[in-house]
Amino acid sequence: MPGGKREHYGGGGGDRKRNKRQYLPGRGSGQVHASAKHKTHSVERLRNPGIKGVLVSCDVRAEALCASECIMAFTDHAQERYPAIFEHEEESEAGSGGVVDPEKAIAAEAKRAKEDRHFYCVNTGVKGLVFVEFTHETMDPVALCTAIVQNVKETGHTKTKYAVRMTPVVAGSYASIEAICKAVQPVVEQHLGAALEPTSYCLVFKKRSNPDIERTKLIDKVAELVDKKHKVDLTTPKRAVIIDVLANNCLIGVMDDYFTLKKCNLQELAGIGIKEAEKLAGGAGDERVK
Repeated sequence: MPGGKREHYGGGGGDRKRNKRQYLPGRGSGQVHASAKHKTHSVERLRNPGIKGVLVSCDVRAEALCASECIMAFTDHAQERYPAIFEHEEESEAGSGGVVDPEKAIAAEAKRAKEDRHFYCVNTGVKGLVFVEFTHETMDPVALCTAIVQNVKETGHTKTKYAVRMTPVVAGSYASIEAICKAVQPVVEQHLGAALEPTSYCLVFKKRSNPDIERTKLIDKVAELVDKKHKVDLTTPKRAVIIDVLANNCLIGVMDDYFTLKKCNLQELAGIGIKEAEKLAGGAGDERVK
């Protein structure tokens, strides 16, 4: 060509920018690809007062991968904690033997998958945060999340790679002081009410993408709902009420031993578990030598 220059043909003219697929390293020798098999619900769903699930923080580049692995981890723990739910599903599948119409079988399978699904992803509207909703009424996100983090602390192993922190959620609301106080009131009555034995507590407030709500004002309003027999402890409280404001939405959670469990930070808990295991192994090794 004249002048030794190469001409480029095709759409986009001289713009050579290309949309590159983001690569994220996965487990083992293969790459884990984020798939769309886990349907994501609208962010407005977070305002449902009866919503329950787990809020998970992760790297902004791995939200889809984090959601997928968390759903698998929650399913594994739920099968151990609530076997009756899954045994019923297995019996339903086993009872459908015999020759059936393939089209009807596919339709029935799709319907069952839709009806029996216990975990859904809900868009949080905030980068680096994934919310997994629990849809089965008997599943307790507080008990399930506590079991997961306790297991990580004891063993030093976690079933998730991308999840950083998990927070159980038992209620949701619009992000205003009035709406939050209304949503948090039944939570406080259940966990810090007058009918319960005196305990220590603290209120944990976090907000993202919302400059309007005043931290001190909200905490004072919520503290007024707590029975006076329960005492505030900001270092090692027995119970924590966690309020997460995400833009125009708010998620409310509660958990025992929140600070002892490193605020449910899985990576820190895994490190503790590994150190404890090394101590035990070291002690056993000394005994064998002697």
